[in-house]
Amino acid sequence: MFINKLCSHFKKRPRMRYTSINILIGLLLFSSKLFGQQYDFVKILPGIGIVYNNDSIILNKTTIRELHRILKINYTPNPNEFLMTMWDGYDPETLESTSGTEYTREIKFKSITFEFADETDRDNLKLRWIRMKGDNTLKIYTDNGLMIGMINPKIKEFYPLTGKRDYISENGLTYNLYKYGISLQFERIENDDLKLIELSTHLIYE
Repeated sequence: MFINKLCSHFKKRPRMRYTSINILIGLLLFSSKLFGQQYDFVKILPGIGIVYNNDSIILNKTTIRELHRILKINYTPNPNEFLMTMWDGYDPETLESTSGTEYTREIKFKSITFEFADETDRDNLKLRWIRMKGDNTLKIYTDNGLMIGMINPKIKEFYPLTGKRDYISENGLTYNLYKYGISLQFERIENDDLKLIELSTHLIYE
């Protein structure tokens, strides 16, 4: 079931991309210590989860309680703190319309939203989606060098293949790349440039 709900010279030298991002992160760490700026670093592992500073937050594995511990926020269990949502879409295999209900809960921390959900068990919701926007206290980047705030990144060079379930909007502002477990949201700015404003990671669907 599927519901429509992430530069050229690097292509030939992929090692340089990883080296560049490591150098950049190192410089950011050095400058933050030198000038007193405090950043939290968020590394996105598409289809797997994120590394928040030195802690791993894993899709379908990290629990709500564990998330609160990692983020150092108070955990107050409330069995009624969830939403029941209805959805509709289509089955990509049969092309027949389909619908259903599920329990969901969102936990927001800075500019990161963690979405937990399950179709039947509201007491054991699973982490299925992590959405991240720009934040002056966070440095957010993917394992292959994409960073929030980039202008006109060539997405096909970062993620060259598209699966049959992938969705790219007609205006080119939304990419849901289920094959890679990543989604991207852009905004159009002056000179018709596109700025990357949101990155998400979710489970992989081929």
